[in-house]
Amino acid sequence: MPNDATMINESLTPVMGSKLERSEAKKLGFFKRIKIKQKIIFALLVFGLIPAAVLFFRLETQSNTFHEFMVTRNIVTASKLIETIERNLFERYGDVQAFTLNSAASNPKNWNNPTKDNPLIQAMNGYMTGYGIYDLMVLADPNGKLLAVNTVNAQGVKIPTQQAYNISFANEDWLKNALSGQFLKGKHGFTGTVVENVHRHPLIDSIYRKESYVLTFAAPVKDATGKIVAVWANCRGLRPG
Repeated sequence: MPNDATMINESLTPVMGSKLERSEAKKLGFFKRIKIKQKIIFALLVFGLIPAAVLFFRLETQSNTFHEFMVTRNIVTASKLIETIERNLFERYGDVQAFTLNSAASNPKNWNNPTKDNPLIQAMNGYMTGYGIYDLMVLADPNGKLLAVNTVNAQGVKIPTQQAYNISFANEDWLKNALSGQFLKGKHGFTGTVVENVHRHPLIDSIYRKESYVLTFAAPVKDATGKIVAVWANCRGLRPG
């Protein structure tokens, strides 16, 4: 004959079973009530947050390595840029000294003679188109009087430089420094060229009818005895590209 405890357990079992069944049914009913769109959003959030969390963790753990990589890359880029600028400046530094060796520059017959047959002006125009980077080339005597100037631009188009013969260059720093030997000295004993900082010049603005920024490179012209008879100046235009 069953005792009291057995009877109580048998009576509670259906009740507890029915409660569990109702709980499971509620859970299933909840998921059934969720719309497909919401299910997709929920799935995307779950499967998207996990990779994002992993990626964030990896970035955090490797942030120092990434920072060092970026710093190193910036240093390399800056070094290459500086190297390119220095090489360009070195080439311009040597250009003007090479031009002063042209015998046409030290020949008085070619001074203050603005004709197309003048070998000095022909040489200047040839340098202008050949190098394609200069805005102006001038030759001035020690007193600042213009002796010669190019008559075409870098593309070989005629430009109004005749007005330069009415200008005195006596107060130009490049002229004073070239005459006194105050050159920009480079590595390995390089010297002989005056280099001015970037600046605007009203003459160049007037010739090209726009604001023009230039770097000026100047060097003395000497005669056969070694005496300085003039100063040659190249104005290197600064423009994009």
